[in-house]
Amino acid sequence: MRHDTVAIVPAGGQSRRLGERVGPGGKAALVVAGESLLGRVCRVLAAEVARVIVVAPAGRPLPPLPPGIDVVPDREPGRGPLAAIRDGLAAVAARGEPVPRRALLVACDLPRLSSEIVRRLLDHEPAPGTRWLVPLVAGEPQPLLSVLSLDLAAVLEATLAADRRSLRGALAAVAESDPKAVAVCDAAVLFGTEADLAVFADIDTPDDLSACDVRVEPG
Repeated sequence: MRHDTVAIVPAGGQSRRLGERVGPGGKAALVVAGESLLGRVCRVLAAEVARVIVVAPAGRPLPPLPPGIDVVPDREPGRGPLAAIRDGLAAVAARGEPVPRRALLVACDLPRLSSEIVRRLLDHEPAPGTRWLVPLVAGEPQPLLSVLSLDLAAVLEATLAADRRSLRGALAAVAESDPKAVAVCDAAVLFGTEADLAVFADIDTPDDLSACDVRVEPG
């Protein structure tokens, strides 16, 4: 159990590309093997870190979650995961001591997330001065399964204020301010096998649903 790490899970995506395949709970409520996507992600994370924060729009119905999961409101629904992560970091700061030193950022729609993947990511020791550790898959950064220093909260806020809404835009802003602050690591090296790279296969389209054998709970 990592007491120096908080996990933040944005759960406010509108899932437009999934169309009628999702209900009012969005993709977070989609079910894989009898468990909601959000519930599964939270269960895996809760076994590895001391606190898990789900950020979702106020009033959005969420599936049942494991005990102890904190749910905080997304203050700007529709502005994407960067705004949700900003709100999650604000909730960490508002709680007071003890303040963790880093946040594990995790998408809510990663049905293949496992404790082993989480442990390998958190155990990885990047170069001194690193404030954001981001895996690469086929040369593309994956910020929605990455580790962020909590002292970057102000940079994320400034990025949003400049109307740069994407997580990759925030990653670029951090790298621009301090090239040594961002460490990228080939996910195949970090996680060890090609099978482990399947963790990055998220749920965005009906084809993704079919590939993961995902079903929607009635009602």
